[in-house]
Amino acid sequence: MARFSWLIALVLLPGKWLTAQELPDIERLLEENEITSAREHHEAIVSTLLHLAARPLPLNQASFDDLKQLVFLSDSQIDNILRFRERAGGFRHANELLLVAGISRRDLENILPFIEIKTPSPPGKVSLSRARIAHELFVRARASRPKQAGYERYAREAFLKESDYQKHLENRFQGPAWGTLVKYKVNAGHALQAGITLENDAGEGYFSRRQKTGFDFLSFHVTLATPRLVERVIVGDYALQFGQGLVAWNGFTTGKSSATLGNERAARGAVPYTSTDENNFSRGIAIALRPLREMKTTLFLSTKRMDARLAQRDSLEPEEVESATIEQDGYHRNLPETRLKHTLEELATGLSVSYNHSLFRVGSHVLHYNFSPRLRAGEHAYQRYNDTGVHRTLAGIDYKHGISGFYLFGETAVSDNRSLATINGIRYSGFAPLAVAVIYRRYDKKYAAYYSGGFGEYSNTSNEEGVYVGIEATPARNLKVNAYHDWFRYFSPRYRATAPGHGREVLGEAIYQRPRGEWVARFKHEVKPEDARVNDVPRTIPRTRQEYRLQYACRAFTPLLELRSRLDYLRYLKGNLRESGILLCQDFILTLEKPGLKAQVRLAYFDIDSYNARIYVYEHNVLHGYSFPSYYYRGCRSYVNLNWKPARSITLYLKGGVIYYPGRSSIGSSLTRVDDNKLFDLALQVRVKL
Repeated sequence: MARFSWLIALVLLPGKWLTAQELPDIERLLEENEITSAREHHEAIVSTLLHLAARPLPLNQASFDDLKQLVFLSDSQIDNILRFRERAGGFRHANELLLVAGISRRDLENILPFIEIKTPSPPGKVSLSRARIAHELFVRARASRPKQAGYERYAREAFLKESDYQKHLENRFQGPAWGTLVKYKVNAGHALQAGITLENDAGEGYFSRRQKTGFDFLSFHVTLATPRLVERVIVGDYALQFGQGLVAWNGFTTGKSSATLGNERAARGAVPYTSTDENNFSRGIAIALRPLREMKTTLFLSTKRMDARLAQRDSLEPEEVESATIEQDGYHRNLPETRLKHTLEELATGLSVSYNHSLFRVGSHVLHYNFSPRLRAGEHAYQRYNDTGVHRTLAGIDYKHGISGFYLFGETAVSDNRSLATINGIRYSGFAPLAVAVIYRRYDKKYAAYYSGGFGEYSNTSNEEGVYVGIEATPARNLKVNAYHDWFRYFSPRYRATAPGHGREVLGEAIYQRPRGEWVARFKHEVKPEDARVNDVPRTIPRTRQEYRLQYACRAFTPLLELRSRLDYLRYLKGNLRESGILLCQDFILTLEKPGLKAQVRLAYFDIDSYNARIYVYEHNVLHGYSFPSYYYRGCRSYVNLNWKPARSITLYLKGGVIYYPGRSSIGSSLTRVDDNKLFDLALQVRVKL
């Protein structure tokens, strides 16, 4: 029967066969699947998807970790794909995926541009001379108006004191009021990949006395792949992804979202770094070895300098020990910010060994790092156990195993201060209409791992214990329900909470699809302990955020026009404080294939009491661009985003928008203040692919 399953799929499925696009609508995929968490993650995901669009995954050979790169598939869906492939002997046509439990037509449309059905060719000698060399270039400029206060130039006569004038000279921005990004990448088949990234934020100078390299951020990498013992060598900038992230993880992490069964990490070892985050990467050399077919070993050495604010600690005997606090924003617009640049030296080295058997997978990882000068622990109670970064060594063991629809995964790691971190999960996908995952995590309060990225409520993989339960159900053909409940607690003070406490988070989402439209309803309830003053007495009390969303998308008037409507309502409760906010959003998306033009227009209105009740809304942007602003107070937001492909190898991007606050006289504060109630933004980008 298996040999005829592909024929049944093609005959019974209505409509035209689905075909891959030259460049998928990545922005739509990320928005619809809630992959919108952070700027550096956004860039990493876009780069991965662009790479897969050019070099699709072979569906009949891809592993679980390979398919995890398709970030809009849940872990249970990947389980079902692999189980179907094993039983049927492989896929013969992509449409056969619709026979897999839990895979809808929308899921197939999402992943189709990134997969292919082909017979693997036997490994041979890598030949750069015969490989097709592909070039890709991005150039972007972006600006906003009116200018921020940091760009103002005042004469000496405007100040009563000389000291005030000198302070103005130090704080004013040194560069133009627009930022630039240049990305260049070259590939020679699967054998060679190289790239360079140059970026300046608005206000940062070019080729100045303090910016001799021309651009504020410069990143590069060269990757060579071979079919021999040395499988891959990366020189330059790269990201590390080991185990479940307790020892080392750079880049995108699957946190809590409406993808309720997408929390297992898929480690890729060392991978080239192409994003613009100026801290979250390694720089040096990484080597991946393949001594056996089932075994992979990764060795790496990294050294780079980071931004930090230096401070003097209390005297220790006759000498003072210098310490530093890492600065994460990456801005170098004025003299105080420039003085922080590259004042901290970072050294990291380690190795990872994994054994991938057909029945199980196990890996071990060791990481050693040192910061000079040491990191400052901090003076607040919640900073008591902060990492000092002085000759820190960590080791971890991770595992994965699946049997009869059950999948187990986890990692346990130990730091040189004898503190432990562990995460263990079990997932069941054997019953088609329902999949369930349970994850337990416990990170000691003294566990310190600067490079970690473990799953949890907080981002530092420390001082936390929790139990996560997620479900994914398809009770009807056109209905999908996702939900999770996460209970967590911490053992010592945390930011904005000076007493140990616990919290919980609940999310439920229902997606109802029809041929002419799609409805999405979502509810999220979050309770966390936070400090407050009750009757003038400081206490730690529960803080509650409740989010409600209703969204509808449809094709109207013509198949070329898509309408998306969204309503958000949020409640914020903390002691006697009661605040709320509402947001209405309407998108118009027009796609004209023949002239290669796509236009996205948004009209939004929001009325929100304060920053406490802020609502985040993802915005379409130029490719690789990121826009996920938070709205608060009362105002309107609109923008137009255009993509035009005038030639086969050239794509032009333009985004222009405005935000308007009718009841305010200024926007922002300090050096970023704008003395107006309107703020315009503009981004221009050119993509050339040869």
